Amino acid sequence: MELTIQHISKCYRKGVYALNDVSFTIPSGVYGLIGRNGAGKTTLLRIMASVLAPTDGTLLVDGKPITETLSDYRKMIGYLPQNTKLMPQLNIVEFLEYMALLKGIRDKTEMKYEVERCIEIAGLGNERKKRLAKYSGGMLRRAGIAQALLGDPRIIIVDEPTTGLDPEERLHFLNLISSIGVEKNIILSTHIIHDIENICPNVCILNKGSMMYSGSTEGMVGSIRNMLWETVISPGEEAILKEQAVVTNVTYTYGKPTVRYVSERSVHESSVQIPATLEDAYIYAVGGVAR
Repeated sequence: MELTIQHISKCYRKGVYALNDVSFTIPSGVYGLIGRNGAGKTTLLRIMASVLAPTDGTLLVDGKPITETLSDYRKMIGYLPQNTKLMPQLNIVEFLEYMALLKGIRDKTEMKYEVERCIEIAGLGNERKKRLAKYSGGMLRRAGIAQALLGDPRIIIVDEPTTGLDPEERLHFLNLISSIGVEKNIILSTHIIHDIENICPNVCILNKGSMMYSGSTEGMVGSIRNMLWETVISPGEEAILKEQAVVTNVTYTYGKPTVRYVSERSVHESSVQIPATLEDAYIYAVGGVAR
């Protein structure tokens, strides 16, 4: 299944755009939507989930506008928002049964099957009697993805799922997303580059509502191949270097700055050329580290 974002814009008030003429195509598998906080990612996901209507543009599934068959499209999608408000007084079975009813699953046999299937996929089989109020942050994310999987949707939309998770839960969640994405379209929104570098072969970068890149992660890194440099400079020279090149990282060791930057040629005498990473390519695409 192919999902196409075609010239999508969202204007909340005159002249202020959360999204400005964004177009790209999402193939099957796990697709990364990346950008800084405030880039427009959540607005775009809400449009893709049909929660929000665009000011301009169209969302297409296999070449057909979703507005032509909106009810059918909504049956195709599962959505895990960034701020998931679950019901603390319920256990996972009760919660998923309630969500199944909201999704139109009313046959008791089908509901039981779907609830059990989603609990097992999310790895919550041993937590079925525990109230959601007692769940950890990672377990709540698993409960959220379980509800998104109800009804076996073809398209799963996940907004900033790993924020606040410890390293073990983060890894578990990303592995879960990756395994689900073998047979579905998964759109994974994040501002954490490490979340997508091993599971998303294709990405879109948003910055201040505009699309900065759409394509393969390999092509993204390739765009700055043989252009990444690293140098150790004196304190206070960072601002000068930022005027001469696009700086992708500044780290300090014993008070001395080590700077990575993108340029066709060396702009500092002690610079050495180094291999580019996905994070370098991303920071370059959004204009470099904040000044």
